[in-house]
Amino acid sequence: MNAIRDSLHPLIPHRGKRDSHPGLLLQRYLHESATGDEGKPEHKRQIMDAAIAASRNSDVQALYKATFGRWQRSLPESTLANELQALGRLIVGLGTENVLETGIRLHHTYGMPILPGSALKGLAAHYCNQVWGPTDEKFKKCGIYHDLVFGNTDDSGCIVFHDAWLTPDSPEPLKLDVMTPHHPKWNNLENPVVPTDFDSPVPVPFLSVAGKFHVAVSWHGPASDQARCWTERSLELLTDALGNWGIGGKTSSGYGLFDLEQLKADREALAKTRHLQEQEAVRLRILEAMSPIERSIKEFLQSHPNKQSPEYMKLFEELKKAAGRFVSPEDRLEVAKRVKTGMIEAKKWKNKDKDGERKAFIQQILGEEQSS
Repeated sequence: MNAIRDSLHPLIPHRGKRDSHPGLLLQRYLHESATGDEGKPEHKRQIMDAAIAASRNSDVQALYKATFGRWQRSLPESTLANELQALGRLIVGLGTENVLETGIRLHHTYGMPILPGSALKGLAAHYCNQVWGPTDEKFKKCGIYHDLVFGNTDDSGCIVFHDAWLTPDSPEPLKLDVMTPHHPKWNNLENPVVPTDFDSPVPVPFLSVAGKFHVAVSWHGPASDQARCWTERSLELLTDALGNWGIGGKTSSGYGLFDLEQLKADREALAKTRHLQEQEAVRLRILEAMSPIERSIKEFLQSHPNKQSPEYMKLFEELKKAAGRFVSPEDRLEVAKRVKTGMIEAKKWKNKDKDGERKAFIQQILGEEQSS
């Protein structure tokens, strides 16, 4: 530990190390007091800079990405989730006791920001009671639905609120931030001094979080045909709470809020993508059910640049080419049948002018007697 600590001295930000861990840097690498009258604030700033650099380290992010995927796969089958983008910044654990004066909640093992499941459950329960409850008697605190989801002193609820992990596509999770108490002496609980215009503001740097979180809930009750419905409802409740109330500290200043409009746009984009994928799957199934020549004709017509010309004309022009797509006698016979059917439907199966020339050409391939 001393060797690692000395590698930071004299307060050089920790960069490019394979063992970079933002949480460890913040908790263990400060070797002189950074707060109080005798403190050296520059030490605190350098440690925070080192933690920010560690959170962006490519090796750390690669490890975290692999772990994030493993964590996702470990969630129960009943799990439903949303990926929510923070509108600005958020800070969970700001008021926890810390040698740096301000705290932050990071994953113990990987050092990345995390939203504790207990905090998410508490937020959802309070939001349910205050916002949803007034419009639904059964959802009020201690109501049967409220107890079903959140539990009570005797029983746990049927919904598990998992820790929300930062998604790996959040490239800069930790941000340097600052708050400026204008009346620090007034905040002294032991000996408060009435604030005046002569007080000097004291900037306090701290770390905040930016990025997207994987918010997940699971059914943990007895088997029921209503399980998925309740899980969806609980995720909707939690999502509303995060979008309208936010989570963590400084929510009155706009911290901790999540972008519900972005979530809506992401859902619409996902639904559109799935619809296109389903259409493509149907198209492929139809092609697989076709004979080779039917599939070849279908692919030829779909890729043809002239979208205005009738299908029979596209096929006719291709048949006339000496080195066209349809060269074998069997293929030319099937295509000629398609051309004849198309010409008949378009009332072009005639014996005069250009129609007559096309008819004669097709009859020759079909081996039909040509009428005068």
